Amino acid sequence: MKAWFISDIHLKSLNERNGNILLRFLHSLQSGTLSATHLFLLGDIFDFWVGDHDFYPQKFGPIVDVLLDLKNKGVQVIYVEGNHDVHVKEFWKKNGVDAFVEDRYFNVGPWTIRVSHGDLMNPSDHKYHKYRNFIRHGFMETVVAQILPAKQLHQIGDWASRTSRKKSSMHRRDSESALRLMIHDYAEKCYAEKPFDFIVSGHMHFKDEWKSPTERFTSINLGSWFDPPVALVLDEGGYAWQELSGL
Repeated sequence: MKAWFISDIHLKSLNERNGNILLRFLHSLQSGTLSATHLFLLGDIFDFWVGDHDFYPQKFGPIVDVLLDLKNKGVQVIYVEGNHDVHVKEFWKKNGVDAFVEDRYFNVGPWTIRVSHGDLMNPSDHKYHKYRNFIRHGFMETVVAQILPAKQLHQIGDWASRTSRKKSSMHRRDSESALRLMIHDYAEKCYAEKPFDFIVSGHMHFKDEWKSPTERFTSINLGSWFDPPVALVLDEGGYAWQELSGL
């Protein structure tokens, strides 16, 4: 087995550097140059994708095509929604890709893995939780999926994404030590609910590796592709980081 994990690419266009790198990475999996049994996409792969509109599969068509081909070749592709890709699970599920909103457990080889986007790690971020409850309400899913035109949604989302990133990047820069402790506390809480070997998340935009004091499990945050793009790869022997720029 060989499981790959990526998150927080925040892709706006296939013409971006990271769009080219992502396609080269996916083609390496597709061709077998990099072997894979699982591919976990842990949210915010795209900077904005809301609802089951034709606009986004067309905009990001080559990426969607490779992901579906990987699924058809027997790779288990798992998509966990983030906070920039919302109400997309129906699109992926109807195309045979496992898609989720909340945390999920997977048995991969000898390991039990809990995966999440990571946007629920901070229980004191009441403003975000209110926003999340609002945008994920069933009524809003109907609005974005059936009423608002996709291009109008995209324009609104692009503006909101730029605005929120300025604020969140400053917060992360000023509070990184506290955020790392929050990731570890969240991992401990999750382990108490149901044990696992690894918990893998994104959202925080910085890489973090932490083994619990009792060495019962390992917590990994994937960082983002605003830094040099990397993927996490896990096999029977453990995990490693794969730098992707040179593919």
